Amino acid sequence: MFLLVGVLLAPSAASAQSKPVTVKTELVTIALTETVDGLFYFDGKTAQPFTANLTGIGQPFEYEGPQRFVVRANAAEFSAPPPLPPPAASVLLPLRCSRVLLACIKPPDKALRIAAYDISTKDRAGDYRFFNFSDRPLSLILDGRKLALAPGKDASLTSTKWRDAVLDLPVQVAAVEKDKPKLVYSSVWGHRPGRRNFVFMFKGSHPSKPVTFCRFFDIPPAVKAE
Repeated sequence: MFLLVGVLLAPSAASAQSKPVTVKTELVTIALTETVDGLFYFDGKTAQPFTANLTGIGQPFEYEGPQRFVVRANAAEFSAPPPLPPPAASVLLPLRCSRVLLACIKPPDKALRIAAYDISTKDRAGDYRFFNFSDRPLSLILDGRKLALAPGKDASLTSTKWRDAVLDLPVQVAAVEKDKPKLVYSSVWGHRPGRRNFVFMFKGSHPSKPVTFCRFFDIPPAVKAE
């Protein structure tokens, strides 16, 4: 009896497991190495242009579709029968987010790579979120706030005084070389309240400049009332 029930339930369980997860969120894009254009994504109804710019984070756009976000070079591929050619890039979107940042990286002579980050409400206006895209651990001090990041990791710094005031924030970055920290960057950043700051750190192109920075900002999404 119990065996029969288990056998009868098995197909529906397998069916539920194979059903793709659907995501409904806002997406924003940024290009970190070169402008991205000439690509398309599927918004659940039609193929739409997918772009990312070097100059700043793009305007948010609504997305409702599979958790696996796919971009293709040919819009017709979204309605073509299988087998389909490989996509230009794809990324698994985080779940239960109101806004996701798609960071587009296109190394020379390599395929486009997209990294997806939840930027819903974790980071508030005035906060700084750092992303370590370099090949070494980095330690930094921003206006007295300290942070250590392993390669491929990201984390945020926050301060109540960053919320409302125009400030000059001293920043220092050290890279670990031969198991010892070495100061590789020291500057002062102008700070403006009302926006969230995203700082991407990369391996530099010269020994005298071992770390390079890409700094962007956005306006936090409004918190929806329950």
